Parts: sequence; structure tokens; C-alpha cells
Amino acid sequence: MTYFSPDLFEIRHQYIGTGSPAFLKAVEMMKNRTKIEALNQVLHTLELGLSDLVEEAARYQK
Repeated sequence: MTYFSPDLFEIRHQYIGTGSPAFLKAVEMMKNRTKIEALNQVLHTLELGLSDLVEEAARYQK
């Protein structure tokens, strides 16, 4: 037996028109996800650069 809640139906099927609160929240979430992915890429690039620098320093110390 499935329990049906009208409130749950309204939450899942919100109006996603331009300017609606649900639309604005979705856009904000996408923007935040994009920022996080960009920061992860920067961090990865910096880690690779550090690894290269350590390798070069070790090579010149020998």
C-alpha cells in the first residue's frame, strides 16, 4: 500500500518557470556545483605543479 501525500506531490512537482523560487534555487545549485568543480580542477592543477617542483628539486639535489 502506497501512502500518498498531497504535500509531497506539491514539493516534487513545483512550478519551474523562469523566476520562480524553485527555478532560482536550481540555478543557484548549478552555479555552486560549477564553482566547486572549478575549484577542484584548480586544486588538482596545483597538486600536479607541486609534484613536478618536488621532482625537479630532487633531481638537482643529487
